[in-house]
Amino acid sequence: MPTFPLVGIILVNFNSFKHTSECVSSLLRSTYHNFIVYIIDNGSSQSEVKKLTHLSAKERKVLLNFNGENLGFTKANNIGMRLALLKGADYLWILNNDTVVAENAIEKFLNVCKNKNLSKSETILSSTILYDQSDKVWCNGMYDLPLCNFPKSKDKNKHYHKITKDQLIKTQYSVGCSMFFSKELIKKYGYMNENYFIYYDDLDFSFKKENYFIQEPLVFHKISATSGFIGKERFTPFQAFLHGKNAILFYFGKKRVPFWEKGCFLLFTIWVIMSLYVRDLKTLTEYIRGVKNGISQYQTSTSV
Repeated sequence: MPTFPLVGIILVNFNSFKHTSECVSSLLRSTYHNFIVYIIDNGSSQSEVKKLTHLSAKERKVLLNFNGENLGFTKANNIGMRLALLKGADYLWILNNDTVVAENAIEKFLNVCKNKNLSKSETILSSTILYDQSDKVWCNGMYDLPLCNFPKSKDKNKHYHKITKDQLIKTQYSVGCSMFFSKELIKKYGYMNENYFIYYDDLDFSFKKENYFIQEPLVFHKISATSGFIGKERFTPFQAFLHGKNAILFYFGKKRVPFWEKGCFLLFTIWVIMSLYVRDLKTLTEYIRGVKNGISQYQTSTSV
């Protein structure tokens, strides 16, 4: 390992300059200095483009890539990772732009990778993620509920001081809000599956990998702990479609749950989505269309 590995940090921006600039500011306060921030803009407004350009001109550690259109979370992250690897990045950090990070976050990730002798080609590392300006946990790892295969965030909404404080815990999945890993993992497994666009892409990317969460709040997510149901706003029709489609693609196509679990999954998931996240008939229609689309794609892939 080089003495000071180069870390490429990927932020995806879409008309959210305020969040992105605050995230960048927190990164620039890092105690570790050998990193480059890649802001991948997904077709933001012209005023956003000007602000991003001004930010990059001021900060030599910030590089920009303008996609010109919304290519989705997965494709934008893939573009960022490729740019970072071309620049010689040893490690990659996929990070939500609506976060701020602790000053020692990068240093902590690198030290844990080295001192715990974690596999470079298998490990995705994260940390306890808190709601911003709160001591409540947003995510401390991801796992599937038994039988129904519904993804659940570990320790959601618990007060940080009340959770178990092992130094490092292993979880079933990582979360796309913060995923830190070596270039060796990309060499072995490749990039994110762009068919997801967004949602379930992190489960797909981290499936059967070595997923670890440092039990220390290094990332703070700017999502309200009181809005919607347990901090989650209701779906738009587009979100509902993607959730319906991508859940099928992951659990049926990637995880390949047994036949009888497919029925449990559909009944439980449809009930949860309809009762908690659907706000109107159009959203419900799009969710059902997404489920049908996912099943159609799954059946097509298994018949080839």
